[in-house]
Amino acid sequence: MQTYTKEEVEKMIKEGKDLRGMDFSFADLEGIDFSGLDLSNTSFTGANLNGANFENCKMDNIFIADAELNNTNFKNAEITRSVFQRVNLRNSNFENSNLFRTQIMVSNLQKANFKNAYMVNTRFEDSNLQEANFDYADMRQSNFRGADLQKASFIKTKFSYSDFRKTKLSGAWFENVEAEDVLIYGRKPWLEGSKANVRYDQILPRNYGD
Repeated sequence: MQTYTKEEVEKMIKEGKDLRGMDFSFADLEGIDFSGLDLSNTSFTGANLNGANFENCKMDNIFIADAELNNTNFKNAEITRSVFQRVNLRNSNFENSNLFRTQIMVSNLQKANFKNAYMVNTRFEDSNLQEANFDYADMRQSNFRGADLQKASFIKTKFSYSDFRKTKLSGAWFENVEAEDVLIYGRKPWLEGSKANVRYDQILPRNYGD
């Protein structure tokens, strides 16, 4: 398998090469600028992408595992139907991005910014989302089971019909959220007056323990 250098990839970008379907696994691409490109169906397994710029990228069906993407910019990116596993994404910016049906699991997203992101049908199981910003995000029908959401911010966030079982919510801030039929253990943490209804009768569904 070929491992590309940063210089080789930057040359491809400069020459306007079609990068769709490329395999950039294990490449050292720290700080690279992919902004505005179509990276659909690409793979970045084991890559170093710290500080990379993916702003306004199209990233449908990408696969990233065991990679470094701290301080990475995904603002306004289309990251749909993609998979991130065991990825470091601390301080990364997903503001205004589209994460429809994307999975970011067992990953570190401390202080990540998801403000105004479209996150319907996303999966964040067992990820570290401490101090993440979900203000104004639409994350309905998503799965956060086992995630660490301590000190995260949810202002005018929509997360109805989502799974928040086994999450850590100490210090999280909920204000004017839409949270109907949310699966959660214990007492609801969001403020009274929100459009919210916890279905305690459905907390233990048939597939409990899977």
